[in-house]
Amino acid sequence: MATPSTAPASATSRKVFRLGVFIVLFIAVYSVAWYFAAEYLRRQIVAFFEGGNPAAITANCEQPRIGGYPFRFRLNCDRLSLDDNYQGISASFGAVRAAAQIYAPGHVVWELDGPAEIRSALGFHSTIEWEDLRSSFNATLSGLQRSSLEIRDLKAQLISTVSPLKLELTAPHAESHIRGNAGDLDYAALVRDAVLAIGGNPVGLPPASASIDVTFAERGGLLQPALAHSQRLYGTKGEIRRFVTDLGEGRVLTLSGPFSVGDDGLISGQIRAEIEGIKAWNQALGVAYPDMKDTFDDVARVLAVVSFGQDRGSAEITIQDGVASLGFIPLGTIPPL
Repeated sequence: MATPSTAPASATSRKVFRLGVFIVLFIAVYSVAWYFAAEYLRRQIVAFFEGGNPAAITANCEQPRIGGYPFRFRLNCDRLSLDDNYQGISASFGAVRAAAQIYAPGHVVWELDGPAEIRSALGFHSTIEWEDLRSSFNATLSGLQRSSLEIRDLKAQLISTVSPLKLELTAPHAESHIRGNAGDLDYAALVRDAVLAIGGNPVGLPPASASIDVTFAERGGLLQPALAHSQRLYGTKGEIRRFVTDLGEGRVLTLSGPFSVGDDGLISGQIRAEIEGIKAWNQALGVAYPDMKDTFDDVARVLAVVSFGQDRGSAEITIQDGVASLGFIPLGTIPPL
């Protein structure tokens, strides 16, 4: 009786064995490469946190932990604090959780716990709380390309240490977006149903939603650590492409136009204002600021004339060294930044 051939089975077994060996070797090489990359990332983060960056920013990441194997890199810190020696700003936050996919290490998503405390050498102190903060950014070796941030249930307080100024803001939703654009800096932000209080007293206006889309000329270097320390607020020029405030019930104010910040911090600009619901705006502002009711009435009359009696119109607001006016009607003074 003939013995069956085992050649096909042996060939198949050898192929399976080789495939198994290849998979094991691939996993081993990949694991070693991942851990080498994670260690390199850890060293870079530590160097950055210790001030080894062109912006001279020092930071403290309490209990840093690197993880995420096998498909991502993850960094967790129990608390995070920052000191920007060039800009004179220091800040402290709660726990931070950041992660990036291994195939796109420059795209980082992160979450941050509150509260946050921010102190500025310009004489401001701010505390910020939130229910949820999520963000992401794209970065290269030269710096940030773009970043987005979203906050839920925001509560912020800004206090001046050199004046009685105290502002409080609450909003159920806020978000901001920033990107470099051919050397300029584009910034956009949105806040919904915000309530503002000044000096502990709520502003007598209904909750407002607002959005802004603005470009700061030649300030794209703020996103690059090597150039950020040389960028200054004073001397900035830019353009408000669109700033919208909506009080509801048809009361909408839209501003646009160029602006500049002088070396003394005073703002100048030529701003076009478009307003819907002139009568309703006048009534709401008159109730909120009774001491300025006569000014609001004058502005409403001018807008009624230039809009031929319609309840919507537009006008040019001139701001010269912090002094704003609508034609011959003074609107007030904007304090220096």
